[in-house]
Amino acid sequence: MIKQQTLAKKTLLAAAIGSLMFTAGCNSDNTNSTTEEKKKPQLAVKFQNILDRTGTPQHLAEVSAGNHMAYTPLHDDGAWHGHLLPDLAKYPQNKGGFGVTAIAEEYNTSVAEYFDKLSILKDGQPVNFTANAYSIPGALIQTMVADGIKVEMKLQFVSSRSSIVETIITNDTGANLELVWDGKLVDGYYAKDGKANPDYKATVAEQLPNFTRTITADKTGDIDIAFGKERDSSMVRTSGSSAFNIQRNIATTTHINGLEYQSVAEIGSQPIHTLYTVFSHTLTAAEWQQEQTVVADILKHPISYMNATTERWEQYLKNGLVNKGATSDQERVAVKAMETLTGNWRSPAGFVSYDTVTPSVTARWFSGNLTWPWDTWKQAYAMAHFNPDLAMANIRTVFEHQVKADDVLRPYDKGYLLDVVGMNMSKERGDALGLTEMNDSQSWNERNTKPSLASWAVWEVYTTLKDKYNRADDAQAWLQEMYPKLVDYHNWWLTARDTNNNGIPEYGAAVDPAHTTVDGQLIYEYKTAADPEKWISAKGIAEYNKLLESFDYIDIHSPAQTAASWESGRDDAAVFGFIDTIADAQGLTDVKEIAIIDQLGRYAHKQHGFDNTYSVNGEKVTYANTDPENIVKLNLAKKDWQVKFSENRDDSGQLVGYSLMQESVDQASYWYSDNKYLAQIATVLGHDQEAAAFTEKAAETKDYINQCMFDRETGFYYDINIDANQARSLNNGCAGNPIVERGMGAEGWSPLFNGAANRITAAAVVENMMDPAKFNTTVPLGTASADNPAYGADIYWRGRVWVDQFYFGVKGMADYGYTKEANEMVNKLFKNAEGLTLDRPIQENYNPETGAVQGANNFSWSSAHLYMLYNDFLK
Repeated sequence: MIKQQTLAKKTLLAAAIGSLMFTAGCNSDNTNSTTEEKKKPQLAVKFQNILDRTGTPQHLAEVSAGNHMAYTPLHDDGAWHGHLLPDLAKYPQNKGGFGVTAIAEEYNTSVAEYFDKLSILKDGQPVNFTANAYSIPGALIQTMVADGIKVEMKLQFVSSRSSIVETIITNDTGANLELVWDGKLVDGYYAKDGKANPDYKATVAEQLPNFTRTITADKTGDIDIAFGKERDSSMVRTSGSSAFNIQRNIATTTHINGLEYQSVAEIGSQPIHTLYTVFSHTLTAAEWQQEQTVVADILKHPISYMNATTERWEQYLKNGLVNKGATSDQERVAVKAMETLTGNWRSPAGFVSYDTVTPSVTARWFSGNLTWPWDTWKQAYAMAHFNPDLAMANIRTVFEHQVKADDVLRPYDKGYLLDVVGMNMSKERGDALGLTEMNDSQSWNERNTKPSLASWAVWEVYTTLKDKYNRADDAQAWLQEMYPKLVDYHNWWLTARDTNNNGIPEYGAAVDPAHTTVDGQLIYEYKTAADPEKWISAKGIAEYNKLLESFDYIDIHSPAQTAASWESGRDDAAVFGFIDTIADAQGLTDVKEIAIIDQLGRYAHKQHGFDNTYSVNGEKVTYANTDPENIVKLNLAKKDWQVKFSENRDDSGQLVGYSLMQESVDQASYWYSDNKYLAQIATVLGHDQEAAAFTEKAAETKDYINQCMFDRETGFYYDINIDANQARSLNNGCAGNPIVERGMGAEGWSPLFNGAANRITAAAVVENMMDPAKFNTTVPLGTASADNPAYGADIYWRGRVWVDQFYFGVKGMADYGYTKEANEMVNKLFKNAEGLTLDRPIQENYNPETGAVQGANNFSWSSAHLYMLYNDFLK
């Protein structure tokens, strides 16, 4: 271990190189080969510590709830590493250094407790500084002050792979100063809420022996940290040539001891010294070869690069903060949203050729450059207002992998957008392409797509470019680029997801090994009362439907059902048949707790008179009353929550996908707006016939939604069954009856958001939204009404408040004239969502009853919609 006693006396090391430093002239402002004046931020300085960016990592994975990173590093400019301010209250000895994180392809990891932690010796004695550390948008700042000596440090990102620290040392003492920089890589492997997990080995070296971390230094003292190849971990992915590099504009002598290094240099007694250090994280050797030229230029023109970053953030804030009626707290939330979206920006790598924005740089499964369509549409809509070029790039990332007619895996899916793309491909696609590397992604997903809001986002980028930025030519070119891709995506829905050919697509699932056997049969699994903890695997859609009709199960699951729910963007929503059952209560002994868990049993008791008395035998929980008459009542409840599928086949009979046997009101509403926006785009581009066809389809869809999906008795919109018997009975063109029995959910106000409702139906929906017993909770507009049979305040999409669905709700209310009510709900969100107006991260979702944060932290689409709320409301 490198001893801190080094500071107690003047090192021979530094003395030996002192004359070299003065000869080289690397210790003064005169070394900057630029006369450019440094720009001072005017807007950014008003927003200090919007997010708490402190942290002192000591483990590679240092996490909090949900296994998400326990702190919020500064990320910017699409870089693949981040920095933290020292936690001076807890670790005052770390002043002068910055914590370091790095994205290991798909996962964000802690790299160092600190890098280049600066200490100063005056006449051989350590200087005892008082320190202050804070953040502003786009920068981390530290100041250290002692008698006669002041150190000002500013860290900014200046390229897609590099950050810079400017260090200005003011010395009024006349004494010679010696600089000592220390760095320390993390040694521990995993800690949650500060506690180690016995399931993992203690150190990185023990847990991941292939993930070696080798520190070397060249003759000028610049440092290279090489990472070994690791492909099997769900915490780290490295190529074997990824590295972290530290280069300075002052030569040093560096000593290395295991996971630590120390660099020293003398700077004499001159009154002002400005030094620059560049940190670079590259994912491959080829990237580092390219970035070395960039780093050399950064060190040659540091002020130019820092000025560009400063100006970039000033423009973000100038263009983004346009709501003069917002309060100070609301404006800070808007800045937090902009910082979060920008922090989740990743530059091109691997199979992603464009800049993109991920759901969360600090969330375990949402980092790297992993890109989802559903997230992208929302992110781009918001970013168009302060960074339209990034908004366009984010959308291009999704369409880069749009399926073409000659696709190696799914040529029948022409126009399809994959659910998740990223730096590495799936093994299936990689093998099909003959790849031997970058073919082992744990996240790339082709099982489903996401709702069709692409045209909504593309149109917002277009209008903002044209009207706000006066970039009419770019706006026109944008539509010309995107229109054919949007049309292909639009047509795919009718080809692969319209099982009854009525022009209203359903959610569904792709043909995929996760859903389908090699010979094309549906995969599913189920549990029985005889053995309630054992999943029984089965296959075949006919057998699946036969099992549903027999009711001989206590839990049933099809991967295609999961994919269909993912396709909706609302993963376990009640409307897709998700409800907790007695199978979820196994192992419990308290019958009251069992009754709460067993939502289906409670529903059967309330709706059909089922006797849901429980029998507990050890850890096995069953229903006590198994009389046939009682089981019939349970089966009626099961039927209400059963989800059926249809196989979709092309004209040749080839299986091309699955559809739910229900038409979803939110997808129908998005379909309406997709037709509407495509009509507008076609009109701008002069495709009048196509515009007319889209306009006609939009009108037909609107009529269908209001005729078929609105239930007059409850005053709400619902998904409807695709049921030939029901359709014949209705005889009104509807595919089936509204699925009222699964309760109200956020999908019910999607016709308002998309403009498909009429004044009468909107009034009824708003009445339900304003009801405290349904949606008007402490944090309003949860994803299921409080009286939904499958509701739970902490269930992902059956209670929690997601900010996108909240925004869809209040925007729809306002658009139909309920502005006062909408603003009341917006104010409740800002007031009651935990930490929202403080320095806590923006969260994936919030508890509707308490406002507690839930899900992933630093979440992009929540940030996007909070920015939209700031932009559209709060006036």
